[in-house]
Amino acid sequence: MISMSYKELAAELPSVLKAGVVPYIRGSPAIGKSSLAQEIANKFGLLLIDVRLAECDPTEIGGFPYFDEVLGKAKYYPLTTFPTTEDKVPEGYKGWLLMLDEFSSASIATQGASYKLVLDRKVGQHKLHPNVFIIAAGNKEDDGAIVNPMSTALISRFAIFQLELNFRDWMEWAVSSGIDYRITSFLNFASKHLYQFKADATDPYSSPRTWHMLSKIIKPKATSDVSVAVVASLIGEGVAREFMTFLDLEAKLPKFEVIVAKPEETVLPNELGVQWAIMGMIAHNISASTAGQVSKYLDRFSDELKVVTIREIRMRHPKLLDESKDFKSWFTKTAMATFS
Repeated sequence: MISMSYKELAAELPSVLKAGVVPYIRGSPAIGKSSLAQEIANKFGLLLIDVRLAECDPTEIGGFPYFDEVLGKAKYYPLTTFPTTEDKVPEGYKGWLLMLDEFSSASIATQGASYKLVLDRKVGQHKLHPNVFIIAAGNKEDDGAIVNPMSTALISRFAIFQLELNFRDWMEWAVSSGIDYRITSFLNFASKHLYQFKADATDPYSSPRTWHMLSKIIKPKATSDVSVAVVASLIGEGVAREFMTFLDLEAKLPKFEVIVAKPEETVLPNELGVQWAIMGMIAHNISASTAGQVSKYLDRFSDELKVVTIREIRMRHPKLLDESKDFKSWFTKTAMATFS
């Protein structure tokens, strides 16, 4: 199967959904399947409804039976989870994105109950609202997660895509989503730690999901207040200790104000880890008013660090080239020298 990155899949899924086809995203745990659904929902003004099929009983998908005394027959009530033609589109939204998550971990019976939902867009006798779009997701069989194979009949009702983690794509997402700059700096320095999943893992491991969770915890905190125990609870002890060692480098960094005031005189530490930490700090703090001075300091970096720093700055401050003529001039000169 052809693998696609987060960015590639985000570009292709809208046309699939608009055509009324249900995409199924297959991928390893914690690499961004749910985030992708949320991004698409946000982009098109849809309210995301996240249904974890692994936790559902078949009747929750097909509807609960009740006896209609007038007809003398049984009918099925749908759960309020599923918007039907009787529902109004919520104010501020254009519709719903129904995500059937953990599809591959659902029981065979629950998967079977999903046939009607996916193919006929019905819950019991009730039709889904026309403004409901459906997307499904599940784990790969070789990742050690609980996976119940889908029938060939169900497979033929999906457009199946394989999501693979791409470091550059994740970094762009992380910056645009406000992930703490200390995390992105560390991962630029040690990219192998973005994802440390093992199929037989019983302890916490680093992943896009756990880095995101960690960012929410440490973002309001000074580095000195970050606890190794808390970090390890999310990304595992080994990676946590490396991350904390990287954070300790902050004490060796020159102050940003000093760099701005004396860019050609401020010490540029020889230690590589410290240089990567400086890169993250600069990308986080730079502005149109300081970019000209800061570029003089950046000019003393190695070509590799210049390229990574420029990339990080442009992701965090996309308008900076237009706002600072000095920085644009330095950027153009550096790009020509580096890539010539």
